Amino acid sequence: MYKNVYIVADVEGVAGLVFYEFWDKEMSLLNHELLRRNLILLTEEVNAAARGAFAAGAEKVVVHDHHGAGYTIIPELMDERLELIHGRSEQHIFLGASHPDLDQGFDALVLIGMHAKAGTVAGCTPHSYIYVETDNGQTYALSEATMSMAVAGDCGIPCAFIAGDRATVEDALSLSPGMGCLATKKNYASQLTRTISPILSRKLIESGVQEALQKGSQQPFKISGPCTVRIGDRNPQVLWPSKAEKCPTFTAALSSTLQNVPWYKAVTEIDDGWRFPDRRQTLPPTQWNIPAQEKH
Repeated sequence: MYKNVYIVADVEGVAGLVFYEFWDKEMSLLNHELLRRNLILLTEEVNAAARGAFAAGAEKVVVHDHHGAGYTIIPELMDERLELIHGRSEQHIFLGASHPDLDQGFDALVLIGMHAKAGTVAGCTPHSYIYVETDNGQTYALSEATMSMAVAGDCGIPCAFIAGDRATVEDALSLSPGMGCLATKKNYASQLTRTISPILSRKLIESGVQEALQKGSQQPFKISGPCTVRIGDRNPQVLWPSKAEKCPTFTAALSSTLQNVPWYKAVTEIDDGWRFPDRRQTLPPTQWNIPAQEKH
């Protein structure tokens, strides 16, 4: 039985969401309503996963808010038994931990709100592409979801359940068959989707997580090192850095690479945290998707 459960939560894959928010120069009433609604949709799916985990006998459930600036789950709406890890991703990356405390005695991973990797035509707002090459000749093209599965695998932790858009779920099952899952929607294009009801989604997540944790037979998904990791933003043909560091484990290689991508900001350059999380850049993010010009 799994006593300690770690939930990783993103937002794009929840039921009822077709795109995240508008990047207006100023926060319009429409944008504010859309943002607030999406935060509630995610928080309630996380609550459903927590209820399922506790019903399965879990004694501790921690959720890591892994979307953007880590300020997506609404704490005052959380199940009171949950603990929340949230805040700036740059800081936990600097500490070498994609998911803080994951290696501190957790038994199972649960993924909620997962979205497709960059280049997926029938995926919800597809972005992020983690390309792995191992010394034994294996290659992997990971999404953020399967990346989290591999990080957990380095800790000997299996992923018991995943919820997200259909393409993401199918991709994850190809690497770890048999785990519990829920496809919250199917996408025709990046921002055109057919979703199930959020109310139904929460019911199915709760029962699905409970069943998966009680089953308890899933094996960790582990990438054998040494390996290198390169990352793309929205274009899988443009990967960073140009030359990745080879490391003994996937987690170490990922940590090295995340500190060598154009959008990384060193922890020493981040303010004291009182500023509202604002991920907008001075230059448009498309710069990360444009191949470097060769010098002649």
